[in-house]
Amino acid sequence: MENRIQSASQEQSKAQISSSQRRSWMEILTPYLFILPFIIFFLIFFLGPALYSFLLSFYRYRGYGDARFVEFDNYLRALDYHVFWTALENSLFYWIAHSIPMMTIAFTLAVLVNSKLVVHKNIFKPLIFLPQIVASVAAALVFQNFFGTHTGVLNTMLGTEIPWLEDMSLARWAVVILLVWRGIGYWFIIFLAGLTSINEEVNEAATVDGASSIQKLLFITIPLMRNTFLFAFIVDAIVSLRLFAEPNVLGGRGGALAPVEMAPALNLVVTNIRGARFGDAAAVGWMLFVIIAFVTLVQYLLISKRQKES
Repeated sequence: MENRIQSASQEQSKAQISSSQRRSWMEILTPYLFILPFIIFFLIFFLGPALYSFLLSFYRYRGYGDARFVEFDNYLRALDYHVFWTALENSLFYWIAHSIPMMTIAFTLAVLVNSKLVVHKNIFKPLIFLPQIVASVAAALVFQNFFGTHTGVLNTMLGTEIPWLEDMSLARWAVVILLVWRGIGYWFIIFLAGLTSINEEVNEAATVDGASSIQKLLFITIPLMRNTFLFAFIVDAIVSLRLFAEPNVLGGRGGALAPVEMAPALNLVVTNIRGARFGDAAAVGWMLFVIIAFVTLVQYLLISKRQKES
């Protein structure tokens, strides 16, 4: 009788163990089942084409016929092409020239709206963010009319005929102004979210200790916002070096791409694709990827180093 009871208890314990094991496996697999559609989409539409373009960068292929293996010729040809360096210089110029004033204005507005000096904050928030809602092409078309030489709004107000978009040195600055105008709203929201995450008790303690508003901003707010600044500068660098629509709409005419003097680096990819030079387009694309990854890594290391030192 005792043997039967022991065997029954052992079978029951085994059943409980197997049931708990099944439950644990289901708990492990369930989250992956939810993200499975994204994984499939990522593999088919992103990782697969990315690997194919990397292999294609070592071939000369016109979209039909046989692909000919040319080793690193596509990369060397791009590096030896003066237009590549001009376009890369333009992309770097657009990034550096617009990033500093845009981030400064966005952070200043976020600090003001988050302070007690501004009333009716719910009115200012959507008004500042409004330019970000406008599509980049639509915004560029508006600025094209604004900076027009003969009938532009700015020249009409000033009573001049300054060739804002015909003179390439001025046209690049017109692109910078457009980028600043569109980007302020987005980074204003990001910085405002970072400011609201700071514990108010820290500022209150600093006020009790006699710290002024400027001192609290410099020695409390900005250091606590370093992770937000890191995110902002990295993302803005990635977006800026992949810039395409704004310079081409402002500088292009009749559907053509912008002139070389103001063309971004991504124009070389489009030009090679239009000319059925898919290997060259892939090579330029991967070179841009390496440059963006390098700039991102440098920014991360610099900001992380300063954060550790402080």
